[in-house]
Amino acid sequence: MKIINDIIAIRLLFFIMAFFVGLWTIRIPTIKDQINTDYFGIGLVMATFAIGSIIAMIFANKIIKMSSCRTVLLFTSIIQALLWLPTPFIPSLEAFMIFSFIFGLCYGSFEISCNLYASNLEKREKKSMMSVFHAFWSLGVLSGSIATSFFLEWNISLLKNVLVYVIILLPINIFIVLRLEEDQIENTNNNKQSIFFIWPFIIFVLALIAMVNALTEGSVDSWGALYMRDFIKVDGFQIGLATVSFNIFMVIGRLSGDWIRDRIGVYNLLIILFLTSILSLYILFTYNSVFAAICGFALLGIGGSAIVPIAYSLAGKVDGIDSGSAIAIVSIAVYGTFMGAPATLGIIANSYGVNSIFFPILIIFLFILPIIFFSKKHFN
Repeated sequence: MKIINDIIAIRLLFFIMAFFVGLWTIRIPTIKDQINTDYFGIGLVMATFAIGSIIAMIFANKIIKMSSCRTVLLFTSIIQALLWLPTPFIPSLEAFMIFSFIFGLCYGSFEISCNLYASNLEKREKKSMMSVFHAFWSLGVLSGSIATSFFLEWNISLLKNVLVYVIILLPINIFIVLRLEEDQIENTNNNKQSIFFIWPFIIFVLALIAMVNALTEGSVDSWGALYMRDFIKVDGFQIGLATVSFNIFMVIGRLSGDWIRDRIGVYNLLIILFLTSILSLYILFTYNSVFAAICGFALLGIGGSAIVPIAYSLAGKVDGIDSGSAIAIVSIAVYGTFMGAPATLGIIANSYGVNSIFFPILIIFLFILPIIFFSKKHFN
C-alpha cells in the first residue's frame, strides 16, 4: 500500500512543479514587456536558466547521496515556489537573467531528484511507469496554462496570479514530499558515480533524442504564446491555445505511452513519434491560421510525448552506471540544448519571424531520424 502512495505522490510532485511552468509559458509575453526586451533577450533568459540547471545537475547525484531525494525535493520545492514572488518586480533583462540563473540551480536539483525517485519506483515495481509520471508533468503544464490564460483574459496582474498559485500549491507540495518514503539505498559501488567517463553508445543516443525533443518542448514553453500573439495575431485566452493544445495531446500520448511501448516496442514507438513531430513542425512553419496552429501544436504534443520518458527510463537501467548519473546525463543533454538554442532561436525570430524557429528544429529531426534507424538493436 505504501508503494502506491509513493507513486501517487511523485505524480503529484510532477504536476505541481509543471503547473508553475504553465504559469511561465503563458506569462512570457507579459514578462517580455515588463523587462522591455526582444526575442533575443527572452532567449538569454532561457539560456541563463539552463546554465544554472546544468551546474546543479552536475552535482545533484552527490548531493542526493549525501542526503536523499526526499530532502532535496523538499528544499527545492519550497525555494522554487518562493522565488516566484519577486518575479513581477524585476525591472530589467540583466536582473532577470541573474534571477533566472538562481531559479535554474533549484530547478535542476529538483529535476534530477524527481526523475531518480521515479526511476527507482519503476525498477522496484518492474514495469514501465515513466511515461505516466511525465504525463502528470504535461497535465500540470496544461492545467497551469489554462488557469493562467483565464487570469490573462480577466486582466488579473502577474503579481496576483503568482500569489494565488504559491499560497495554494506550496503547502500541498510540502505535505506531499513529507509523505514520501526515504530513498532505498542500492548497492552501486561498482557503477559509474559521476557523469565524467566514456559513455556507452546507448547513452549517447538517449542523450541525443532527449536533446532534440527538448527543442520541441522548449519551443512551445518559450515561444508558443509569442507565436500565437505575434504570428497568428490573437489575444486574450487565445494566446494560450498553443500551450493548451500541445499539452492536451502530450498528456494523451504520455498516459498511453507505457501501454503502447510494451506492445509495439521502444524502437517502433520512437519512429512513429519522430515522424509525427516532423509533420507538426512543417505545419507550424508553413501555415498561419488558428486552425493550423492548433493542429500543429497538437501533433507536436503527440510526437514529443514519450521521447523523454523513454530516455529517462532506459538511462536508469543501463548496466554499470549509477542511475542518478545516467539520469543526470540525459537531463544535462536536455538543458544543454537550452543553453544555446533559445538565444539562437531568438535571433532567428527577430530576423525572420517567430514561426521561423520551427524550421531549424525540423531539419534537426530529419538529421536524427537515420541515427535512430541505425540504432535499432539498442532499443530491442
